[in-house]
Amino acid sequence: MLRGKFKNTLLCAVAASALTIGTQAAFASDSTQNSIQKLSQEKVQANAQGQVLISFDISRVDRWHNSETFTVDSTKSVKLKVNTANIVWAPVYPDSKVSIIRLGDRKSVSMSIVARDYKEEDFILEPGTYYLEFANYASVPVYMRGSVVEN
Repeated sequence: MLRGKFKNTLLCAVAASALTIGTQAAFASDSTQNSIQKLSQEKVQANAQGQVLISFDISRVDRWHNSETFTVDSTKSVKLKVNTANIVWAPVYPDSKVSIIRLGDRKSVSMSIVARDYKEEDFILEPGTYYLEFANYASVPVYMRGSVVEN
């Protein structure tokens, strides 16, 4: 009789476990769906702000680094967005600058970032081909990530 009760208890535990796993899978599926919807909404908002002209994700800037080129067909208002941080722990704040430089006449606009921070700044770009120049003035390498987006 004791074996029968143990067997029934074990079967109930297995059934409860199966129900719990199924419920967790349903919640995980809902969570994944919510994440996908959130990413889609963020993408729509980014597109509403304007076209991304260039984006960057540089794992290490010791002193200088240049990006690929991008072209602006007409005078445009753009937003430069940059996130920067030390890539190694150090009691030194990043001291960096990102410049948007036009090929040919080297006309440039720039944004300085002093600290581990996220910063945005607006600029007007005339027609031409541009590239980004990243400068690091700190004694430790920095990480930089961001984009140039049409306003």
